Amino acid sequence: MRYIVGYGPQQRGVDAINLASTLARSSGASLDLVVVLPDDAPTFDMYSPDHAYNTELRKQAGEWLEDGLARVPADVPAQGHLVNAESIGEGLVEKAEEPGEGAGMIVVGTSHHVRLGSIADALLHSASVPVALTPSEYEPQQTITRITCATGVREGHEALVQFAIKAASEWKVPLRLMSLVAVGEAGSDEQRQDWTELAQLHIATIAQKAAEQLPAECPVTTVVGQGTTLVEAVNGLEFSPSELVMAGSSRLAQPRRLFLGRTATKMMRVLPVPMIVVPRDYEPDES
Repeated sequence: MRYIVGYGPQQRGVDAINLASTLARSSGASLDLVVVLPDDAPTFDMYSPDHAYNTELRKQAGEWLEDGLARVPADVPAQGHLVNAESIGEGLVEKAEEPGEGAGMIVVGTSHHVRLGSIADALLHSASVPVALTPSEYEPQQTITRITCATGVREGHEALVQFAIKAASEWKVPLRLMSLVAVGEAGSDEQRQDWTELAQLHIATIAQKAAEQLPAECPVTTVVGQGTTLVEAVNGLEFSPSELVMAGSSRLAQPRRLFLGRTATKMMRVLPVPMIVVPRDYEPDES
């Protein structure tokens, strides 16, 4: 298994390496650090300005890649790649979809805590593999110690839950199933209670099925976040620095593709831990 890591000289590049290294320790994956360069403009003159610019840019990118590889912990296997593409997002997706050993994930940093940034946003509307997003200035952890899976009652949650179960089993960590209840400004206490009871019943059913598929060393728990808004519901929950949240793609996504919905976007803006967004109908490549 390999993870594609989008790297650049900014803080978000460091954040991506920190998260990818943490994930690799848990899963046994290797890392492919990728620096994406613009498509080379064709030129037949080695003394042309285009040729000189591209040569200098590639040299600079090589130095960035060396810097990134030096930041990867010694116990995590990693190699670097310079690729050319029309955009960074396109370059990372193409690298992930290369023939041969398929990538299990793309890992990128966000611009800061409340904004995804153009690279992450592009990936979340095009990737065919899960995309892991870091909060700003993410500190590396020894391993992932718990997976929290955000699941609702809408069609399509089954693939996300199965992906979370598979990861919890392979990483040997507990699985927490999370549902969020946001009743809005006009919501009454009675409405909140009714919705909360429905959410608890729903995830209890999922938890029972999940527990049947997981070993005893991977206990399954449930939690329901409540609030007037989704942000309030998320902020009312406890998260460990060494856990991550998994969320599903919007129903607007094409099969096996990502499209980040409003709920996942709002969650990402307030979560203090990384989030992995899983494509609709995603089935990991067993090879």
